[in-house]
Amino acid sequence: MAGKKQNGTKESNSYHHGDLRPALITAARTILQNQDTDALSLRSIASAIGVSHMAPYAHFKGKEELLQAVAGSGYEELANNMLLVQQKHPKVRGRMLAFYYGVEYIQFAMTNPNLYRLMMNQIDSEKKSNQEASNKDMMISSQRPFRLLFSAFASERVRKELAHARALGAWATVHGIASLAIEGHLILPKGMDVIQLFKTTVSSTIDWE
Repeated sequence: MAGKKQNGTKESNSYHHGDLRPALITAARTILQNQDTDALSLRSIASAIGVSHMAPYAHFKGKEELLQAVAGSGYEELANNMLLVQQKHPKVRGRMLAFYYGVEYIQFAMTNPNLYRLMMNQIDSEKKSNQEASNKDMMISSQRPFRLLFSAFASERVRKELAHARALGAWATVHGIASLAIEGHLILPKGMDVIQLFKTTVSSTIDWE
């Protein structure tokens, strides 16, 4: 019995305090690869990485804070992926850059459907509440992809209001396509995939070189 207790203690202490929070978020995202948010709990992710069931409470007050942190990590990854696209096409600006951003957005959602649903639901829940966001980091992270879209349109040297409107339209388009795709509501013409559908949708607004 004593040996088992010592092993459990060793497992619980295997993460330094600063390493545990990202490890918990990673474990939660691993669960989301095959299950929806109902499968997430502080207890389940603690078990997944071999720490005590109380260990997550040093970083999250409850499940809601965990979900916000996981959603925030998703927005950060999406924005970073979009920046990588920009680096691959350093000479591309304006609507063409926004198109590349949109492709990355749709691909991210389709690769991570449960995570994407969580990301959207967290934003919805914050907008429905008049209270201050309990996780400002998540709200800041959630704005990064849209800010990149806005910057792409703003680089065309148009009025700020017009750039913002175009970014909203672009976001609505990619979000709509992504959401319909991951819910299985898109019946595409034969030989066309989701990205080709997106390209067809925006083709009249882009000068394809």
